[in-house]
Amino acid sequence: MRSVEDVLTALGIDLAGWTLVSAKDISADGNTVVGFGLNPSGDTEAWIAVIPEPSSALLLASGLAALAVKRRAMSR
Repeated sequence: MRSVEDVLTALGIDLAGWTLVSAKDISADGNTVVGFGLNPSGDTEAWIAVIPEPSSALLLASGLAALAVKRRAMSR
């Protein structure tokens, strides 16, 4: 499990001044999260975050890296 703030920051979203107070709901596919927080002015505001799915290339690279590590461990 990861915090919404960590995921958004890793995607390059600048959350400077924001405090994400609560995530209230998540879509069935897990890609959309809604909640509320405090904006940089200190006012309560709703937010929605759409998290993109990992690209196929990233998944392939991760799989190949895992296979390389396993192969290296088996050859020892």
